Amino acid sequence: MASPRRAAGGAVQCVVLGGSGLRRAWLRELCGLDEESLEGGGTPEALRLLDRLLVDGPGASVRPGESGTLPVSERDRLLAAVYRATFGPRIEGTLRCAACAASFDLDFDLDTLVAQTLDAPEAPGIEACEGLYSLPDGRRFRLPTGDDECAVLTLPPEEAAHALLRRCCVEGELAADDEPALLEALQQVGPMLNLELTASCPECGHSQALHFDMQAYLLGALAREAESRVYEVHRLALAYGWSLGEILSLSRRRRQAYAALVAGDASLGARGRP
Repeated sequence: MASPRRAAGGAVQCVVLGGSGLRRAWLRELCGLDEESLEGGGTPEALRLLDRLLVDGPGASVRPGESGTLPVSERDRLLAAVYRATFGPRIEGTLRCAACAASFDLDFDLDTLVAQTLDAPEAPGIEACEGLYSLPDGRRFRLPTGDDECAVLTLPPEEAAHALLRRCCVEGELAADDEPALLEALQQVGPMLNLELTASCPECGHSQALHFDMQAYLLGALAREAESRVYEVHRLALAYGWSLGEILSLSRRRRQAYAALVAGDASLGARGRP
């Protein structure tokens, strides 16, 4: 069989970063090289992944190497698009009820959550102009970016939160007493997919909080596939004689399709033996 590099291809999607549709980004499909590059979690890893997947396209507002400049809310929108293209639109998991200890499945639609959270209406009392926001008292601020988060990453959590707010305040003094108001304004104009949801136990009806972080959920889902990816590579190497680099250059979708065909052929062969 010919080298897979000639046929690997990979879909490219356009992601609208804001409600106006004027800001957009282009993402290519995940391949094995992208998956193998992941070494952990957190913002630095998410930015490295996005920088690998971003491609230049018509009207692109962010290009490869620029994911750190995106506001966190826009980064979450891109991560949600990566998840949907990779795993589909459903978020699934299993919870244990805090009241009756029964386990129950939970699933919800990611597109609906994105629309409800990131497409929030404009915040009253906050004026927006070219990426800057003005509070009624005259202070101006911008939304935090991945670069901002990485800059305070080594600080203790409470100190990092203060430093992040100071970086976002671009005009006017920011006293300690003013930080809660600025934090609330940031959450209003730049909502994130890092929020508390509510789940109800079908056995006893008890409602409990569920924390959902798009960034952590996506990176965790990719990390959990590491072992199955080893088996896929092994099957394709044996069946087609492709090198590791050739197999990992395939899009994830195509690699899994080829591996499923090989596994199916092996299963048919085993059943057909006397």
